Amino acid sequence: MKTATFNAILAIAFAFTTLNGFGQSEAIQPNFLDVHIDQSTSRAELSQIQQEMQAYNIGFRYDLIEWNEGQLQSIRFAVRLPDGTMRRNVYEAMDAETDIWIRLEGSGEERIFCAGSACGE
Repeated sequence: MKTATFNAILAIAFAFTTLNGFGQSEAIQPNFLDVHIDQSTSRAELSQIQQEMQAYNIGFRYDLIEWNEGQLQSIRFAVRLPDGTMRRNVYEAMDAETDIWIRLEGSGEERIFCAGSACGE
């Protein structure tokens, strides 16, 4: 009985953690992106960003990724909006100060869409 109860609690906890960890984030919504990539970004997080953007017909492709001791060292990526607007970046050497920001907000002439370290607030 104790084993069955423990297994049930463990299964519920795992399901909650999985749903919570892989749910849609507030940082990726239609016509709004606020995504940061830095040295601590994992493969799973990059994949999650890609899946969340894909749900809104926003393309996010990346390659030339390299890790050293669990730290992201390099990445090349492209972000394509549904209207065809695209931003591309290459970071051949990342360090602790590198903060890559993918930002989209607003519409029309007021729209902000940038990707890279130079995205202003």
